[in-house]
Amino acid sequence: MGSECHDIDAQAARWIDRMSRPVQGAEMAAEFDRWILKDPRHIDAYARLSAIWQSDGLDRALAQAGAAPTACNDDDSQSQSRHGWRRMAAMGAVGLCLALALLVGPRLVIKETDFATPRGETRLVALADGSKVRMNGATRIAVRITPWSRHVALEQGEAFFDVAHERLRGFSVDTGGTSVSVLGTAFDVDRIDDDTQVVQVYRGLVSVDAGHGRRWRLPAGNGLEVSGDSVRSLHGIKAKRPGWTEGWYEAEGTPVRQLIQSLNRTSPRPIALADPALGELLVSGRFQTNRPAAVLDAVAAIHDLRWKEDGDRYILSR
Repeated sequence: MGSECHDIDAQAARWIDRMSRPVQGAEMAAEFDRWILKDPRHIDAYARLSAIWQSDGLDRALAQAGAAPTACNDDDSQSQSRHGWRRMAAMGAVGLCLALALLVGPRLVIKETDFATPRGETRLVALADGSKVRMNGATRIAVRITPWSRHVALEQGEAFFDVAHERLRGFSVDTGGTSVSVLGTAFDVDRIDDDTQVVQVYRGLVSVDAGHGRRWRLPAGNGLEVSGDSVRSLHGIKAKRPGWTEGWYEAEGTPVRQLIQSLNRTSPRPIALADPALGELLVSGRFQTNRPAAVLDAVAAIHDLRWKEDGDRYILSR
């Protein structure tokens, strides 16, 4: 029994090391989920050791160990001594984890919460881990936070994520078509429809997995638009947050249908296209989302179109 518990603790320690790396792939995340859900003791071991791994006390102990002086003056001996000391410190840290694991009770708390915004309203949500999510209008998310993971399903709409950095728990956003994984950063995900998603990075580094072996790492200032089998790279993102958080929509060769969809999240009246083909026309510019009539005026002027009020909605036509 003791040997088996020791093996589980060793597995948990290895997973803590793997999951503390800056970006994890979808395959590793899936493998981790299979391991931790296979046995309740895996959950217990991971929760206990991760609590210790993230503790301030362990940080201070390792910092003091790393700063310890060596008495040898020879360069090679100094190097060997330093490496030996670090190995001893690392072994001591593992020993500390295993010893304290007997004293620290499991902190297994799984929090699942759904959030939604109606048309025309935005909302700032503070998550249990300290991350913040700014939701656009007509947006719906499902949040699941456990001791080993942080996951958000963007079921509809658009959201800007300001993720609290953690060494251990990754943070992922799933749109159904793409998955974005980080440890701590700021990025925007727009689920335009089931086939098209846009990811824009404002701080840090994110990993995007669109399935079928398509993966990218995006640094701040870059983004992707994934639509079925096609992918478009986005560059030159210089702001600290997406324009929609301040009432603006930035378009650069953007299909009218995407602009209309964004407006429909904030407009008190829905906007419809008389002909779906109009949605493929392209526009560029900066549009104020709380003034849909002014935006329709601009689009109509660009493409020689017209629009009208029809009951409780606007219609754009030729």
